[in-house]
Amino acid sequence: MSASREVIARPRPSIEIAVEKAAEALDCTGTRALRVLLHAGVSAFWPSITDAPEKQIRGYESTIAALRRRWENRGSCFSDPAITARFRDMDAEAVAFLNLCAERSATQWLEPVDSIAAYSLSVMQGAVLRWLATNDEETLLVVFDDLVTCLSAKAVDR
Repeated sequence: MSASREVIARPRPSIEIAVEKAAEALDCTGTRALRVLLHAGVSAFWPSITDAPEKQIRGYESTIAALRRRWENRGSCFSDPAITARFRDMDAEAVAFLNLCAERSATQWLEPVDSIAAYSLSVMQGAVLRWLATNDEETLLVVFDDLVTCLSAKAVDR
């Protein structure tokens, strides 16, 4: 914990392990290595979706329910603390993942890492929702690969 008593975010253990394992096997550094590490992390994330799609659906349902409550009364727009906290936690985990990948690949992000994390999560959430609707894993894998390519372009070698 930090002095402000906030928990320092880390990537999910399975993702962190996958990145560290990939980092140990690297024979390169820089953006080429970053791509490998990002891919390892994204690939490690995917089983958490396929192993429990109902959990993902419940998450989407609770988010939509909170959003519906929020926007039904446009005159008194408010944010739902639970949903806001969930997104904040996801953002922090994504930032930790991106920082780990940059550190292990000897790269640095060209844009604020929290912005890159928000973009990444938006793409991931849309891709997961699409997979839940279509069960088209091939399209999902193409989206994830394109995300890794895009993210790699947002970094430079140190």
